[in-house]
Amino acid sequence: ACRASLRAASSMQRTITSASSSAARQNIRCTVTQPSRNFSASVVYPDISMEHSYEQRRLPVTQFTEDEEMVRDAARHWANEVLRPLVRDMDNEGKTRPDVIQGLFDHGFMGMEIPEEYGGSEMNFTSACLVVEELSRVDPSVSILVDIHNTLTNNAVRFWGSKELKEKWLP
Repeated sequence: ACRASLRAASSMQRTITSASSSAARQNIRCTVTQPSRNFSASVVYPDISMEHSYEQRRLPVTQFTEDEEMVRDAARHWANEVLRPLVRDMDNEGKTRPDVIQGLFDHGFMGMEIPEEYGGSEMNFTSACLVVEELSRVDPSVSILVDIHNTLTNNAVRFWGSKELKEKWLP
């Protein structure tokens, strides 16, 4: 991303330099630091500093933060160690075991974006997606349960519920 912005900046610098007005000359810098996430959950480099106004350059969402990698690894471990041995029995019985659902709550997978004050993990949407992906490798039905709970159920209460509803139903 920085290379592309440098190429664009270099091209603009040549254009500006060739202009007759010395006031139009600008000095363009690009400094890359540790990536962070914004509301849309895409990685951005906050320290791309340019004297003219460009939007911040974004990297693909496939580059994860340390917290996202940690939650992905935890979900993978739990899915392989706890969930995998139970999948066939749950499929044969046609129901999800209560201890599996409790394990999802205990590991914070059922309140990914919920603030800690309401018992959630206070992670981002990308983390929730990574958990769903790791669980789906082992049992897609449990993965869908987590996905629906995090995206539809929790978000409805989180965005439109009263304080009392949030305290009662979240995560």
